[in-house]
Amino acid sequence: MKRLTPLGDDPAYIDRYVAIRNQKRLAVRNQLVAAHPFVEERYDKLDEAIAADTLRLMEVDGRAAPIGDALRACYGGSTQPLKDLKKAITAAQPKRLLKYCPMCGTTIHSTFDHYLPAVRFPEFSVHPLNLIPCCSKCNSTKNDDWLTPAGRRQYLHAFSDEIPDATFVTVTLHEGDVMTGVGASFSLVRPNEIEASTWVLIKSHFDRLHLLERYAELSNDEIAEMLSDCRIFLDSGGPDVRQFLGHCAQERFGIHGRNHWRAVLMQALAEHENLDSWLEVA
Repeated sequence: MKRLTPLGDDPAYIDRYVAIRNQKRLAVRNQLVAAHPFVEERYDKLDEAIAADTLRLMEVDGRAAPIGDALRACYGGSTQPLKDLKKAITAAQPKRLLKYCPMCGTTIHSTFDHYLPAVRFPEFSVHPLNLIPCCSKCNSTKNDDWLTPAGRRQYLHAFSDEIPDATFVTVTLHEGDVMTGVGASFSLVRPNEIEASTWVLIKSHFDRLHLLERYAELSNDEIAEMLSDCRIFLDSGGPDVRQFLGHCAQERFGIHGRNHWRAVLMQALAEHENLDSWLEVA
């Protein structure tokens, strides 16, 4: 889990919106051209909120309601400027970072989530900082429920929330029988250096997306594959399988962050006292 790189401002975000808007049919385009000062004002407001870490205070603006369908149509049609925007967001990320969904880390991203729900904030339907690359499961699970009733954010914003460089995803390995193999259970442990407010958001993100359960469900197959790779490494003359696993884990920490579950799992395998015996039956 690692913060994404925001798309650069050349061209400006509002200019990307205009390019998409101008590809819409005339009736929609005329509505949006007339509302351009409002959209530009709201773009500035969102940029300010993200910079000041006050995203949770963003309020629905009633002026968007009469043109909500037209604003959402900017994302609803497959125009070339919209394709270019999505491609640019993806291309801005470091190599291999988007191999996994930034929200869960369990599968590839296949869609984009509107962090501020488009049904409530249609003016941000194609704002680059409101389009989070993610998988369809995270997108549907999050849905429009981005705030608690008390007004706290429930999900990390992948472009602005800095994930502390401290380990908080931990794993316990469980040895089953020959059929079930080695499994794992995951938990969250708050390091002292993570502030309480940040921890509440991190824990909410994990709880709402059921990430620990999803990691556990995938762990048996993932461990079996890791052990198979280790067996191949040894059969090819590799001298130190623990060092091999540890180096692989460190490489993935560098790419995906300190709390990427696969890297945490790999590190735990490298350090486990039963690794040698597990490799004998891998």
